[in-house]
Amino acid sequence: MDANRISLRQLHYFITVAEELHFRRAAKRLKISQPPLTQRIKDMERGLGVELFRRLGGRIELTDAGRIVLKSARDVLTQAEGLREVAQRVARGEYGKIRIGLTMTALFFDSIRQAMRSFQQEHPGVALELMLITSGTALAMLRERKLDLCLIRAFPGEVPPDCENIVIARDGLMLVLPAGHKLADRRRVRLSAIVDENYVSLSARRGTAMYHQVTDLWDKSGLKPRITQEADNGPAVLALVAAGFGNAVLPSVLQAIRFDHVLWKKIDTDDRWTNSSMNLVYHGDTLAERAAARLVEYLRQRSGEAPRSV
Repeated sequence: MDANRISLRQLHYFITVAEELHFRRAAKRLKISQPPLTQRIKDMERGLGVELFRRLGGRIELTDAGRIVLKSARDVLTQAEGLREVAQRVARGEYGKIRIGLTMTALFFDSIRQAMRSFQQEHPGVALELMLITSGTALAMLRERKLDLCLIRAFPGEVPPDCENIVIARDGLMLVLPAGHKLADRRRVRLSAIVDENYVSLSARRGTAMYHQVTDLWDKSGLKPRITQEADNGPAVLALVAAGFGNAVLPSVLQAIRFDHVLWKKIDTDDRWTNSSMNLVYHGDTLAERAAARLVEYLRQRSGEAPRSV
């Protein structure tokens, strides 16, 4: 046996003998017979190439090397116990890291915020690593196993075949007008009523799921907006509308951003065209990880949506 093959059990045996300074008492404490204990210590000495105990007739004492090895042995067992505790906490879902890809609007849903907050409070040892990305990028990273789960809008791209895709929150597309607009008193507004006015669009360059949904709404309406400004995300679009640069179509959940100079109006069209959802997407085998499985459970239970595949 060499030093690289010394087991944790052998270290435990050595420490016990060092504490008792008596093989028989150590063997009794360890609940083994004395001969194999003596042999284990001899094997350990042979492997380390040093004498750990000095035999003095019927008693023993630690050598200088033995005293140094004893300190190191105790440190190793302490570290091993810490490692065992970490492993057990991971197995119980109390420790670990979950990689989450999410679109900007995900955390504007009260149900999702509350679920994430409750999970963090009840699982302080689990780190939630959030990555703000588009739905398309999120699906690509999920496919490459660079993410554990995603919170995304429905996207034209295909969801990986081995993934669960569940609606956990819903909202709808709405028309956003600058304060003082001539249609300010209307409860519902047709897109045709503002089609010739300046329009602020989400950036086509980023190709977000929301951009595709809004574009699809215009296409179904048989209309084409007069785009005069583009912005990378919803809050930026809102700021431009508030500044009077034009109108916009955005998901209703962004009403949580308080702008004094914008008006939110329902779009007078087929409700099926304006319906939108936030989806939870994850690999089926993600549920084998206890922490990730619990987060999925939190999101589904607090979503306000009956869990169902889409």
